Amino acid sequence: MGTASCRQGQHAQVAAPNKQGGNIQGPWIRGWKSLWSGVGTTRSVLKELWRLQGPQCLQQEPLEPAPLLVEKPLSEWPVPQFINLFLPEFPIRPLRRHQQLKILGFVAKGSFGTVFKVLDCGQKAVFTVKVVPKVKVLQRDILKQCKDEVSIQRQISHPFVHGLGDSWQGKRHLFIMCSYCSTDLYSLWSTVRCFAEASIRLFAAELVLVLCYLHDLGIIHRDVKMENILLDERGHLKLTDFGLSRHLPQGVRAYTICGTLQYMGKREAKAGG
Repeated sequence: MGTASCRQGQHAQVAAPNKQGGNIQGPWIRGWKSLWSGVGTTRSVLKELWRLQGPQCLQQEPLEPAPLLVEKPLSEWPVPQFINLFLPEFPIRPLRRHQQLKILGFVAKGSFGTVFKVLDCGQKAVFTVKVVPKVKVLQRDILKQCKDEVSIQRQISHPFVHGLGDSWQGKRHLFIMCSYCSTDLYSLWSTVRCFAEASIRLFAAELVLVLCYLHDLGIIHRDVKMENILLDERGHLKLTDFGLSRHLPQGVRAYTICGTLQYMGKREAKAGG
């Protein structure tokens, strides 16, 4: 799932013809386009999926309808090959009325997508949904990475792993839904600034158990950090964000330099360029 830590492209300018047959030009046009492109991704996500009506709260009935996830019927989608690329990990799954998701808030902005806190109206349960633009996936050549993230999480079942709830695709975006945890280890440490020795022993033991479990399955996480270690309501660990994880056969090494720059040594960061 999306990491709590945070990880723009050039747009071609197209001149629009005016009534006299000339081109509309000028600095104000370029400035407007630049401003609009800066909010393009977020605007695209919210316009396609949700009609925002203001912040919502679980503890009280909202005065206005909460924002709902809405998808266009399949018959309105003009590019079938743009859908097939992401199958079968991201199936086409139009939501029925009782399956609609209400946005409760923003969780994090990651390298490739935005994570929202949502309420499943049917289950009456809270989840997180990572929303990834399809265009960004193809531009950055991370299609296999996104599909591996979902396929790996589907085969994992462990009490200290942040389990995958569902995954699907819309017209322009991919969606990865997981259970909701209210905090992570880094946020907790930033608040208390010092963990008791007993807590450190428990955290270390649970982390070793889950990493050994993954390695026995031939899975390496490759981005273990406090921001990717969530805490459930009982204080137990939930390892999350398998976006950089991969299968690795026994005895085989991985040579890709990846992870979070702030957690790398100087020599590793320089080698990664």
